[in-house]
Amino acid sequence: MSSLRNLASQTVIYGLTTILARLLNFALTPLHTDQIAKAEYGVVNDLYSMIAFLMVILTFGMETAFFRFNRDKRYDPDTVFSHALLFSLFSSGLLLSLSFIFRDSLASLLQYEDRPFLLIWMMGIVAMDAIAAVPFARLRADNKPIRFLVIRLGTIGLMVLLNLIYFKLLPSMAENASPDSWIFSIYNAEYGVIYVFLFNLIGNAFMILLFLPELLKIRFKVNPDLLKKMLIYSSPLVIGGLAGIANEKAQYQFMKYLLPLEINTVSMGIFGAMMKIATFMMLFIQAFRFAAEPFFFSGEGDFKSKMAQVMRYFVLIQSLIFLGLVCFTDFLQWTHFIAPQYWEGWHIVPILLFANLLLGINFNLNIWYKLENKTRMGIYINFFGLIFTILANLLLVPLFNYTGAALATLISYAAMTAYSYYLNQKHSPTNYPTRAISFYLGLSLIGSIVCYYLLDHYWLYGLIIFSAYSSLILWLEWPQLKLLKRR
Repeated sequence: MSSLRNLASQTVIYGLTTILARLLNFALTPLHTDQIAKAEYGVVNDLYSMIAFLMVILTFGMETAFFRFNRDKRYDPDTVFSHALLFSLFSSGLLLSLSFIFRDSLASLLQYEDRPFLLIWMMGIVAMDAIAAVPFARLRADNKPIRFLVIRLGTIGLMVLLNLIYFKLLPSMAENASPDSWIFSIYNAEYGVIYVFLFNLIGNAFMILLFLPELLKIRFKVNPDLLKKMLIYSSPLVIGGLAGIANEKAQYQFMKYLLPLEINTVSMGIFGAMMKIATFMMLFIQAFRFAAEPFFFSGEGDFKSKMAQVMRYFVLIQSLIFLGLVCFTDFLQWTHFIAPQYWEGWHIVPILLFANLLLGINFNLNIWYKLENKTRMGIYINFFGLIFTILANLLLVPLFNYTGAALATLISYAAMTAYSYYLNQKHSPTNYPTRAISFYLGLSLIGSIVCYYLLDHYWLYGLIIFSAYSSLILWLEWPQLKLLKRR
């Protein structure tokens, strides 16, 4: 039980870091949705969806490969770190070079003929993110959450500050300025999307500067045997990761190419704005992931029994977050976290929230094959989900627009979660508390449907439903929680 408490404490540490970073990042959402038109906000979501694809390719699973080989006594940890980082540097440099050479053809293919420079900036952003992924992983492996926090918050804080200056300070100054004022040389309300990516580029450059102490320790002597093993280990993760990102981000591309030109970017903008609400679900998932990978790869104890216990409490917490967000939708609207011009799409929020809950369960189910070096299982799971992603989007997006994209996301995540559980029970059976998990999932889902769709998400009804569910969980789990505390 002490190891589980250690995981909990690490999740809290990284959770606070993640939550603070997300809160800083979320501060941009009201600014962007209020001052950027829906069509232009669709451009933001389109480009960031492509960044997600490129990140999988450039990092090439080196983050997970680092954790795997960092604990291998045959190799020096500094050597493992250097090999993972060298590969990221090589892949990033190659991407930037090819993007610059073929920038015009790329811009035409991706429908950015009028702004090809945005694609080059996008490549720069993703290249620096990929380079930083391995140093971030090492900070987690070396248990240095404070430095991890400083770099993440420093980077995001700079981007938020630049956005606040551009979208908040300069507009107020421009209102009272003369037409020939210097303000208009750096501020134009129509260039909002351009500055979103420029500030991200500046923030990432600052992040790389903060990582210079780690980057300067890189060893350029290559061990072919180690590099080969790392690439063999990570290759299935990349193939599966591309399919996984397609399951998460392909909806934007389906809307882009399946919907009429006059509404496709608007639809992407609305879908992306509503996905920001669903991202609240990812706060705990990401924090848990940062703590769970070093925890499970440490090799302490029976990982199967630990996974079963961890899954129970993970679902318990996630179901509370899911139901709470649905029940208190009125509060989120009252805060104008999302500008009212996007509220026409609010009905897809519960769908996206539950989809992300299933995605978190899927991550937990996938730990076993990484520990047992069976990373090909990730390919099977993600491609299984990709089949549903493609078919559901092709069928539902032309019929229901962004609502169809939300339903396709839920269908895909549900399919992956079910298949992940099947593969786990077939190849490495883990005694998950499926009855308790199904009970929590089912009850929270019923409560959300009743609150949102039947009672019109009125806050008082939401408070009653959420309080009843929370009280029931506390009553049922109290004996286990006391036992956990004693141990």
